[in-house]
Amino acid sequence: MSDHISGPRAIADPVTDITDVFAFPCPESPRHLVLIMNVFPYAGASAVFSDAVIYRLRVRSVSLAPNRRAFAVGADEFTFDCTFDVPVSPDGGGELVQQGRCKMPNGETVLFRVNDENGGDGEGLHVFAGQRSDPFFLDGPMAAQTLATRQLAFKQVGSDRLYGKNVLGIVLRIEWATLLKGGPMFAVVCETLTTGKRP
Repeated sequence: MSDHISGPRAIADPVTDITDVFAFPCPESPRHLVLIMNVFPYAGASAVFSDAVIYRLRVRSVSLAPNRRAFAVGADEFTFDCTFDVPVSPDGGGELVQQGRCKMPNGETVLFRVNDENGGDGEGLHVFAGQRSDPFFLDGPMAAQTLATRQLAFKQVGSDRLYGKNVLGIVLRIEWATLLKGGPMFAVVCETLTTGKRP
């Protein structure tokens, strides 16, 4: 799923705007599920996660329904809540550092530093959060022409209006047999919630 600047809230507060959600088996290990939530389209070099937002990833196991035309979603939900501190300068004037934490379904909290390639580890969970290249491809002029003419206007070679643009990404690598009931198929929903710190 990918969506950028999708409504009044996203326009007013882009740090809450979910641009992409990805869920896939870890290429290095089928025992792990990778979840990615990207936020903040067009994030500049100094962009940081908000300390007034909970970045929530919700997971449920799914199975094929008896008619095999739909999925039966399990009743048990597992949430991963990522929150962030206000960035600080550890040296009192140097580069700002932002700390984050991810609360796991079992209540354990994994601590990590934003943009630290090593991320943070807990039992069955590895977390990374930081700035990444926007993975979405958007040929804006051809999309606009398609909408205006109601005819597909895309060319064999497009022009990516998001090339060189960044997002803030949260990446979870979950050992699903340890942290989640059911499996190996899962449904994932991401959301951003304000924590009441804003006026």
